[in-house]
Amino acid sequence: MKPDTIIELNHGAGGSLMDTFLKSLLGIYQTKSIGGGIGVDELDDGATIPLSGNQTLIISSDSHTIDPIFFPGGDLGMLAAVGTINDVVMMGAKPIAITCALLIEEGTIYSTVEKILSSFAQVCEENNVAIIAGDTKVLPKGQVDRMYMSTTGIGLRQSPNIIGDNQIKVGDKIILTGPAGLHGASLIARREGINLQTELESDVAPLVKMLLPIAETGAVHAMKDPTRGGLGSALNEFAEKSGVGLLLEEEHIPIHPEVNGICELLGLDIYSLSSEGKAIMAVEAEKADDILKEICKDPSGQEARIIGEAIDKYHGKVVMRTTIGGHRLLRKSLGEPIPRVC
Repeated sequence: MKPDTIIELNHGAGGSLMDTFLKSLLGIYQTKSIGGGIGVDELDDGATIPLSGNQTLIISSDSHTIDPIFFPGGDLGMLAAVGTINDVVMMGAKPIAITCALLIEEGTIYSTVEKILSSFAQVCEENNVAIIAGDTKVLPKGQVDRMYMSTTGIGLRQSPNIIGDNQIKVGDKIILTGPAGLHGASLIARREGINLQTELESDVAPLVKMLLPIAETGAVHAMKDPTRGGLGSALNEFAEKSGVGLLLEEEHIPIHPEVNGICELLGLDIYSLSSEGKAIMAVEAEKADDILKEICKDPSGQEARIIGEAIDKYHGKVVMRTTIGGHRLLRKSLGEPIPRVC
């Protein structure tokens, strides 16, 4: 990027503009991985540090600035814990610990902070994740919008199998664990000035119990939670990094009727809206049906579907076979259609 480029919201929104921005920033760094593990250049959900034997340490870092901090179905604390824990799980690891740094605006009521941290602690406790370190800063009024949280998740993977965005093989089936875009749509529906009279709630939920046993089988080649940039960005990252084409079946992609209605009303692309309790997975074809059955046993995965496959064509691109039999490219968006969704 040029030195005089003005940084925009879309430079941090998970789309193609963010890709360009990050490549420029990462060029500043020198040492970016340890022991041949996955590092920052891979832009995966986390980094890997090989340990002795088959053990691998997983590290994932995230910041959370959602607006509003209390939203339909959750709050900032729940989101921070879930988002960090899920990123560790996407790398095939068991989350074991987390750090938490707080930036709090002067004048914030203590009960607000207490409620946010109680949600954070509850998610961690329910998933056996220890809160081991942190930091707290209080900034002058106006320099922070109430409260931000930065976290680092730590996990252990016992299997030598690599789960990463660049590990997809031709023939792999693509599984989506539930309806796309629920988190983004729920925020749009409830933000100030937009009264759509809907009971839609965020899908924010930890995926440890549903996905970790499956990840340990060795049949999963890649996993990702479609947060910023939504399903479209996540699938394009799969295709680009693995050098395969992805052929999707539009009629097989689960869509919540209210999410579809909000997108039609506001002219939004449903595939660019974020999810905070769903995952996309590339799995061995012969084991895909069994894996899907296991996912559907979990309350968060009851609407999971096989939505497509990896093919030796359209390399680096995502192509969707539409409900009327045509084909169209599913492109990565410039960014999230609304700011501060996570």
